[in-house]
Amino acid sequence: MNIKYGPKNLAFNSEQNIEILDREFNEPVLSSREIFQKINSAPHYSEGIDEMLQKATSILIILPDITRKSGACFFLKELIHRIESYGKSFSFIFAVGTHRPLTVEEKKEILTDEIYEKYSQYIIDHDPDDTENMTYYGKTKHTTPVLLNNAYFKHDTIIPIASISYHYFAGFGGARKMILPGIASRKSAMNNHKLALEERLRKRNPYACTGNLKQNPVHDDIVEAVMIARAGKNFFAINTILNDKGKIVDVEGGDLFISHIKACERLKELTKVEVSDKYDFVICSCGGFPKDINMIQAQKSIDRVKNIVREGGKIVFFAECRDGYGNETFENFFDYPSSTEMVKKLFEEYKINRQTAFNLRNITEHFECYLYSRFDEEESKRMGFVKINDTGEINELLKEGERVAFVPNASLVYFENG
Repeated sequence: MNIKYGPKNLAFNSEQNIEILDREFNEPVLSSREIFQKINSAPHYSEGIDEMLQKATSILIILPDITRKSGACFFLKELIHRIESYGKSFSFIFAVGTHRPLTVEEKKEILTDEIYEKYSQYIIDHDPDDTENMTYYGKTKHTTPVLLNNAYFKHDTIIPIASISYHYFAGFGGARKMILPGIASRKSAMNNHKLALEERLRKRNPYACTGNLKQNPVHDDIVEAVMIARAGKNFFAINTILNDKGKIVDVEGGDLFISHIKACERLKELTKVEVSDKYDFVICSCGGFPKDINMIQAQKSIDRVKNIVREGGKIVFFAECRDGYGNETFENFFDYPSSTEMVKKLFEEYKINRQTAFNLRNITEHFECYLYSRFDEEESKRMGFVKINDTGEINELLKEGERVAFVPNASLVYFENG
């Protein structure tokens, strides 16, 4: 099966003109040595990583869970070597947020087998519902409780590692999200995520969207929460930029917020695709595992392309979803047959992935959506998709004169005018 579970080798009707919207990453892959050279010589508003490590007492390395690649596996061994050479203690924690716990095999995949076998006793598991094992720091102006895993309290130096990626309501992923929602309580994450909705208008806040940080209430709340819990902590964020093969092509390190902004700017520079007009038909893939591990993650890619499709146009979506829906909260919200009923319930009783289901329902209501996936016909229909069983069916959907686009890596493209 194609690694992207997508239309890499599709054969289209020869008379059909199809525009390919993609960005080739021609930047060379960085070696571990080059990564440390950059974060030592050109950190943002910070000392270099080695100077920071020398001054540290105890170090907490925060890593994303299996739903997001960070490229940490390519340089963690060197980071640990430097920490140990300075005689410092350290721990790992996985920023699962409100996601399911990691399996041992997934921890090995993130850390590498070698590091897991040698340092598994230094791993701290985060449970968003275990508030007894958390420290409370205060509330943001949006009343988000800043309740973080005690591991954060017990270490003086925090090294969050994450790749910069587009997020459909936080604007971007990255190191600052490793703290909240990454190692925060479920209530903290829920209150923060709820800010993506505009209660008065009963829809998404227009500033809580892909690729935007300005006036984005979700992003602003994360920043404020970390500032509240910042006293007595030294941060050195490592924000990586990955190519379509998951290799590191750039990195920005240093201050938690400035390095994040610089990395976001760099990602846009590398992935920007200009779109002059909307398409009648878009065929898209998430870009492969783990971006399509489940529909909660996968829907971020169809959210990405919706802005380049005309109202009522067609979208063919390739997403494997080996873990199905992602969780029961998301799955069960499709018991409500329309976005109108969903949004009413959402404001009566907000839950994180209900919002995600509402977002997907909005898309499948506004466009003619088809799904090529492990979901069966009934499950696909429940979410608003028509199930596609064979890629040859796509040619039957194409009509002469339609403006068609093919987006093989929707998670890695930023549409400038879409």
